[in-house]
Amino acid sequence: MFLPALTLLAATSSPAPDAVALIASLKRPVPATTAYTEVRFLHQLTRPLVLHGELDYGGVDKLGKRVDAPYRESTQVEGNGVTVARDGRAPRHFDLERAPELKVLMGGFSALLGGDANTLTSLYTISLVDNASNWTLTLVPRDAGLSKHLREFVIDGTAAEPRCFSLQQANGDSSVMLLGALAATTLPQPPTSAALAAICRGTQ
Repeated sequence: MFLPALTLLAATSSPAPDAVALIASLKRPVPATTAYTEVRFLHQLTRPLVLHGELDYGGVDKLGKRVDAPYRESTQVEGNGVTVARDGRAPRHFDLERAPELKVLMGGFSALLGGDANTLTSLYTISLVDNASNWTLTLVPRDAGLSKHLREFVIDGTAAEPRCFSLQQANGDSSVMLLGALAATTLPQPPTSAALAAICRGTQ
């Protein structure tokens, strides 16, 4: 349970002023890079998949994700174009128009890192839980097509720093991305959703 000082701001068509101010504070300089450790819980795997790498924000509609381990791969999104390159394979190119769900998701990431509450509100309903030392933003897709794949996108942070990005898919798969200094955290073995939530929210 959070302390009594906790405030809960319900998701509405327009996010509460505190949520708007928080989103604005998350705006990253351009270019911005951050290390990450990502844990994916996939129903077809018996153990979580753990990835290490770096995220790159180059401005509106320009995002990059590099995987350094356990394999090497890069994904670049620029405008409507996506390029995926993995060591030992030919690069793949496709248009975001062919993947509307990915387009909305990438638009959400770009708006979040750009501190753009208006765009986020057009894509998601937004709620904020703030207990003074840590906060949690929950984004629920408005788009019916995306909601068939993505149940919610959760950002945990402290002050003006996001600590974790978590995605919960409609099929039960999920992923948690620990950012910045948290990327170097020694994970429990095997990592669990509950343990990662405690790390992200600073309650471990």
